[in-house]
Amino acid sequence: MRKIFLIAFLICALNSFSQNIIEYNGEKINALDENNNQTGIWKLFDEEKKILIACEFKNGEYISNTNFYKDSKLIASYNNLDKLEIYKDLKTIICNFHRNEDNSTTLIDKNGNEIDSEIKKYYFLEAGQVMPMFYGGANKLYEFIGNNFNSNGNKGKVKVKFKIDSKGFATEIEIESSTNEKLNEEAIRIISIMPRCQPAYQRGRFVKYPYVVPININ
Repeated sequence: MRKIFLIAFLICALNSFSQNIIEYNGEKINALDENNNQTGIWKLFDEEKKILIACEFKNGEYISNTNFYKDSKLIASYNNLDKLEIYKDLKTIICNFHRNEDNSTTLIDKNGNEIDSEIKKYYFLEAGQVMPMFYGGANKLYEFIGNNFNSNGNKGKVKVKFKIDSKGFATEIEIESSTNEKLNEEAIRIISIMPRCQPAYQRGRFVKYPYVVPININ
């Protein structure tokens, strides 16, 4: 019994460790420490748009600027507090984020004036935000689901909605629609054990973002 307990403990420990660091494109990134705080180098990607957002943490606190790259070119740098520098046409535009009453976000200069719309478009569309991502893409996600889903012979279609939180974990998991209620519990379970994803980044911060996964069991 003691041997079985130790094996189970080691498996749980290994699973926990595997969630604490991401290996992607040959790098170890986006780590969490024993207190679940962000630590080390964090990198967020949009492979299609060739965007990279990079920063560094210690004990959950920033210890570097957040840098924004497009096609490997640095186009902006944010001190994570009150100064965003945007580099365009050999100029440096200094501004900061401002949340409007309708909860939208814009960029303002040191005098509180909204900056030029072309500069805003350049930053927000070129490199200022990325969406959540399952590392390896949709094929890897469905490979994980296929290898771990236990349907007990049931068939049907289930659409699972949830949110990827600011550290990449799936939270607030719900069934959006289902053709077979017998699959619902397993669909929720499979998303709850899903490997940690890339979180979203918008408006100068890591954010919780909605995600939907359709699962078809034939």
